[in-house]
Amino acid sequence: MDGLYQFGITFIQWLQTFSPGLDGLMKAATFLGTVEFYIVFIPAIFWCVDQATGLRVLFILVLTDTPSSWFKQLLHQPRPYWIGGVEALSTETSYGIPSSHASNTLSVWGLIGIRLKKSWGWVFITALLLLIGLSRLYLGVHFPQDVIGGWLIGLVVLLLFIRYEKRFLAWWADLALNFQVLLGFIASAVIILGGMLAVWAISGSPDPAEWAGFTGEAREISHYFTLGGFLFGAVTGVSLMQRHARFGVEGSAWIRVARYVAGMVGLFAIYLGLDYLFALIAPDASVTGYLLRYVRYASVALWAGFGAPWLFLKTGLAGKPKGR
Repeated sequence: MDGLYQFGITFIQWLQTFSPGLDGLMKAATFLGTVEFYIVFIPAIFWCVDQATGLRVLFILVLTDTPSSWFKQLLHQPRPYWIGGVEALSTETSYGIPSSHASNTLSVWGLIGIRLKKSWGWVFITALLLLIGLSRLYLGVHFPQDVIGGWLIGLVVLLLFIRYEKRFLAWWADLALNFQVLLGFIASAVIILGGMLAVWAISGSPDPAEWAGFTGEAREISHYFTLGGFLFGAVTGVSLMQRHARFGVEGSAWIRVARYVAGMVGLFAIYLGLDYLFALIAPDASVTGYLLRYVRYASVALWAGFGAPWLFLKTGLAGKPKGR
């Protein structure tokens, strides 16, 4: 493995010879794989472009990020700048392999490409995946094997999603609302318990001393409460929306922009408001803090899935879907 690390360090050193000229481009590219980007991107699709695609993108993102996060902690491998020899043009406190940027972007954009069914779309998506993967190397936060490992996870999730999607949706549609909500909660608990087990599994393997100062949150479990809460809120919100607030994405460009702005104002009011309020109640890395994080992200997803569609219908920013 040392030889593989050395190869990665050498390659990253070569990439960074183009710094600072490419810093802006690479940081912009890496932003496209962040939680912040998905928070503004997925609602735009769901509320304003294609509801079905937006829902699928949301759920495949959670389904991809979960195993990526589990493997990241189970393997507990370093990032390049933790070892030294490269410049840290960005910083991360989680472990390295696999790259969740790589896994998430491959599954998300791969799914978008499949639903888009345009040759030019695949050219754009391929270029985007390569650019985001390259940006993680350039910034010194991933080795080549981290990115490749992430792509493999993303590809496996995407293939499984495509294979079982219709069968799952047919089964899901026959379930009662309360059972859908219950299953959403159970799935969120599996995410959290899996993460806790991953951290417990490596508890007897301390990190090398030279990584000290870099791994502050590497064995944290808060991210699993984020994912779990978001999944539970999304399942609950979408289930409620499909029964009580079904809406169409049609409308003029101005109507769609107004719909998006109204939805995002509510989303960020919840996201930032609860962040401020909960910080006053308990520190994030505590039992209460974890539970409040779960509530915060569940509330954000519940708003996106049900609260915002209900508002759109009540204010005339959206109508009933065609065919109803």
